[in-house]
Amino acid sequence: MINFVVVEDNANHRKSTKEIILNYMMKNKIEFDILFFETYTPTLDKLIENHDTNYIYILDFELPNTTAIDIARKIRKFDWRSPIIVFTVNGGMAMETFKQRLQVLDFVSKQFQAEKNLHELFDICLEQLRLEQSFKYRIGKIDYSIDLDKILYVYKDTVERKSVIVTDVQEYKVPLNLVRIKELLPEYFVFTHKACIVNSNRAQAYVWNENKVIFDNGKEAPFLSKTHKKELSGFEVR
Repeated sequence: MINFVVVEDNANHRKSTKEIILNYMMKNKIEFDILFFETYTPTLDKLIENHDTNYIYILDFELPNTTAIDIARKIRKFDWRSPIIVFTVNGGMAMETFKQRLQVLDFVSKQFQAEKNLHELFDICLEQLRLEQSFKYRIGKIDYSIDLDKILYVYKDTVERKSVIVTDVQEYKVPLNLVRIKELLPEYFVFTHKACIVNSNRAQAYVWNENKVIFDNGKEAPFLSKTHKKELSGFEVR
C-alpha cells in the first residue's frame, strides 16, 4: 500500500497532480491512495506522526500558513523513510542545503515537464520503498507492504481463520497462517504463544504471571506462554 500525500492549495494543480499519479499507478499492481491537503492541518499533522505504510509526499513550496520546508522538517522528525518531492513554480529553486539536510528527493517545476519529471521520481520512490524493510504480501492481484518497525505482533483470529497484523495505529487481516508469516519475517519476530508472533524489538517486557507482552508504546498483547520462556529469557521479566 502506498499513500500519496499531496499538499497543494491550488485546485488546478491538485487536479493535474492527481492525473499524473493515476496515469503512473495504472501501470503498477500496487494498492494506493491519494490524500489531498490544501495546507498544513491537524489531520495532516496526525498523519505524519502516526504512519505505518509507505508514504510519498508531494509538497507545494509556498502554502497559506507554511512552506514545504517546514512540513519536511516535521516529516523528518518522525519519518526518515518516506520520499519527499517539492513542487515549485520556478524550477531553479533546487535548494541543495535543504535537499541534503531533509533528504528531499527533488524540487520539481510545475511549469516544465511536470508529468515526465514526476514519473521518473516515482520510479525512484518505488525502488527506494522496496529496498526498505517491510512485510510484503499479496491478496489477489494487489501487493501490500507494512513497515516492519511499525508491527507490534501478529495473532491468529480463530473466528475468521485469518492472521491479524497489529501495528501502532491499526490492524490488517491477512489470509496466511502464522507459520508462513514467520517464514516471511526477520528473526527478531518470535513466537511467544502458539497463536502469536511478537516483534521482539518493540517488546518492552514479558509479564509471565499475567501472560502478556508489553510494548514500547504502552500497548499490550495477551499472548504469552511459559513454553517459550527459555527462548525469551534475554528480555525483562516482571
